[in-house]
Amino acid sequence: MTLIAAFFGVTSCDQLETEGSGSSTIIKTDITTNTTWESGKTYVISGSVNVDGATLTIQPGTTVKFETGASLHIGYYENATLIANGTSSKPITFTSTASNPTAGAWEGISFWNYSLNSSMQYCQVLYAGKSNEGAVNIKSCAITFNNNHINHAKFYGVMLNYEGSFTAMSGNTIENCGGHPIRIYAGYMHTIGTGNTFICPADKGIDVAGDDATGNITWRKHNVPYFVEGDVNFDNGTLTIEPGCVFKFSAGAGLSIGYYNNTTLIANGTTDNKIEFTTSAAVPSAGAWDGITFWNHSLNSSMQNCLINYAGTSTEGAVNVKSCNITFSNNTVNYAKTYGLFLNYQAGFTAMTNNTIGNCGNHPIRIYANYIHTIGTGNILNCPADKGVNVVGDDVSGTITWKKLDKPYYVEGGVDFDNGTLTIEPGAIFKFDANGSFHIGYYNNSTLIANGNASNYIIFTTSASSPAAGAWKEVHLWNYAKNCSLQYCKFEYAGQGTNSDRAALRASNTTFNASNCQFNYSNGYGIYLINSTNTGTGNTFTSCALGNVGSN
Repeated sequence: MTLIAAFFGVTSCDQLETEGSGSSTIIKTDITTNTTWESGKTYVISGSVNVDGATLTIQPGTTVKFETGASLHIGYYENATLIANGTSSKPITFTSTASNPTAGAWEGISFWNYSLNSSMQYCQVLYAGKSNEGAVNIKSCAITFNNNHINHAKFYGVMLNYEGSFTAMSGNTIENCGGHPIRIYAGYMHTIGTGNTFICPADKGIDVAGDDATGNITWRKHNVPYFVEGDVNFDNGTLTIEPGCVFKFSAGAGLSIGYYNNTTLIANGTTDNKIEFTTSAAVPSAGAWDGITFWNHSLNSSMQNCLINYAGTSTEGAVNVKSCNITFSNNTVNYAKTYGLFLNYQAGFTAMTNNTIGNCGNHPIRIYANYIHTIGTGNILNCPADKGVNVVGDDVSGTITWKKLDKPYYVEGGVDFDNGTLTIEPGAIFKFDANGSFHIGYYNNSTLIANGNASNYIIFTTSASSPAAGAWKEVHLWNYAKNCSLQYCKFEYAGQGTNSDRAALRASNTTFNASNCQFNYSNGYGIYLINSTNTGTGNTFTSCALGNVGSN
């Protein structure tokens, strides 16, 4: 108890009157009974004064001055309330006794966990604070804080700890702080209201400590960015981000959505007010922060008209979609560490149109084959010639379309289409790795419609930088492949292996139509028929090692 008393500067002295021009009341003792400080008067706080078990009411037009190192504490030991509600014409002023005050001339006002229903409105808080704290500190409680002016704070204007929040917070001006105007934990940043003005350098704004956040909440646009330190995990509720918000993440920080419970992110900017997610680094580089991850409990999440820059890790994307589906349209992803978008084996898009993804360390998109049909139209992939949409081999089904993109699909491993109708748009390009193959209709009735045209061939080829015959395996139509049509397709560098029936296109126990196709540089046959019939015509063959067409 002795140490605590010493910390707060508790003394047995009574309040004293000082005389002279403009008399003032010196406050040296703790306030433990309901007390009112009257309008037009000046009160001088000496040392650290606590308000406990009482309500301190400060009337409009009152001036409260603090000696060097002095401070005011509300509700440290017992329930207490500060009502400091001025008016626009009669603000309450909290300032220093110094004739030439400087930032940190006094230590500030702190609201502790026993502060109940406290309110500051139309107050001026000048020259307060100390290193790593605020002119006003909100610790494990909530206060009303409206229409106040904080100026020349030593460090933060307002500092909130991990359970500190605002009951209401609007119309404030905070400027000339040594650090950020506000520091707050992510779980409570939605309690920052509207109409606030933060005047600070470009590398300052709302300092957000990483935290778990929950509920049906909104993160509002302010005139400065959010500077996010550490991971923010939003779970169980709906988070709406207003158009025009800017988030700057520190190294290793990221945003996680829906890991444990059903959760929705609505981050829909507009053409004129995009939502920006980027790094806080003074000199940005790819992978400066970890990125945004949607987990399996993310439902109906949407990102539209967003900018995502300098994010990602060495193995994942700037945006990661894991075992869920999201809407992702009209966004720009730039300077990702590895992938722009990374989707795991059960992830796809509800809608995905008109995005621009560029300057990634690897492919702009990585996705499993069963979900590539969820990639929509109008997307621009700015990447080198050996990059595009990285497709992981997978089982595929349904009535779906693989769209022509402005870059190729790079296929790793085997793709097995079974049970449904797959349509491939003219001009689509598929580049297979050494283990690549494409199988249709092994178990269930399946139809492949791969009809290009004379100016837009559908191309099946190798992803090898130095292509050679046999660089990938084959396209294989099995006995459940029904009514398949392949027109104006190119098959290049296929026919991997040593078996005598190897080919670029093989068919087993089926009838199909392959017309006006080109079979180039097969390590086996161009086409091989196993109890099968090709009803098509007009195909050409170039340098097929075992011949043009073979059969059993």
